[in-house]
Amino acid sequence: MTYDLMLLVGAISAYLLPIGLISGSRRTHKHEKNAWLIGTLVFSWLALLMYFSIIPKQGMKPKRKMR
Repeated sequence: MTYDLMLLVGAISAYLLPIGLISGSRRTHKHEKNAWLIGTLVFSWLALLMYFSIIPKQGMKPKRKMR
């Protein structure tokens, strides 16, 4: 019985972790963040991987071309 409960808590935590990570991220704002959260609710970890690969980090400056 306790094994089943621990497995259930672990599964729920694994499902909610991407939602928490995106909610606390400063990479996106307002409607864009809402769209990512909806995608994460539907696709969970796949949407989180896409989020971190598509959305650029704040503060990153484009590389300058050397002359």
